[in-house]
Amino acid sequence: MLKAIIEADPGALIRLLQLFQTRNIVPRAVRARRLGLEYIEAEIEFDYAELPVETVRLIAAKAQELSITLAAVAVDR
Repeated sequence: MLKAIIEADPGALIRLLQLFQTRNIVPRAVRARRLGLEYIEAEIEFDYAELPVETVRLIAAKAQELSITLAAVAVDR
């Protein structure tokens, strides 16, 4: 699972999900909820059998590079 706190920008979730799209990964579930007016908490789940932990960590690092991201972490099973 990837957890991230991002800005509540209209395109923020799409930019975060593009990190999976560029690697041809379809998440099992995506959950997002607003944290006040300024932030969104996003949780992206996937099957670990299809996605090595190293790839999840790489995606979390790439998410952290986005200007909309306050924090992004890979959560192990």
